[in-house]
Amino acid sequence: MSARAVIDSLDFARGGTELRGEVQVAELERLADSLYDRSGNLRYALVGQTDGRQRLRLRLQVAGTINLKCQRCLGSLPFPVALESGLLLLDGKAGTAEVDIEDLDAVAADPEMDVWSLVEDEVLLAQPIAPRHADGECKDVLETGQDRAASPFAVLAGLKQKQLN
Repeated sequence: MSARAVIDSLDFARGGTELRGEVQVAELERLADSLYDRSGNLRYALVGQTDGRQRLRLRLQVAGTINLKCQRCLGSLPFPVALESGLLLLDGKAGTAEVDIEDLDAVAADPEMDVWSLVEDEVLLAQPIAPRHADGECKDVLETGQDRAASPFAVLAGLKQKQLN
């Protein structure tokens, strides 16, 4: 287990600082529910910067692969993570006039910002709502005529047919 990366986000952005690292997927607790397993690592690069209007920003890049849980077969579904986010730092002093519609990607400035939590937030936002294999690629589910006949909906359909006759 390596040490969590913590930064003062405003100083980090003002200084144009750059931080690169790697986090084990197993360390990202909020991702656990959507994962098939907790193997693998995610590489990240975080750069502090100032935009054209002299506002402080963070640019985050994350790359790697996580194994999501397929919602059809509950099997492993490799999901490549390759994302880049530009985040405006909101420090509470800025008026709403400084925030435009293009600045919807923003985070609250924090003197003790956990970089791994920021990485986890962006990965959570990037993953599909209902991950699943493409049609016909699920290996753990076998559809047979018997399975369909045992379905409660098939039984209801049969009863409805009898009533109509």
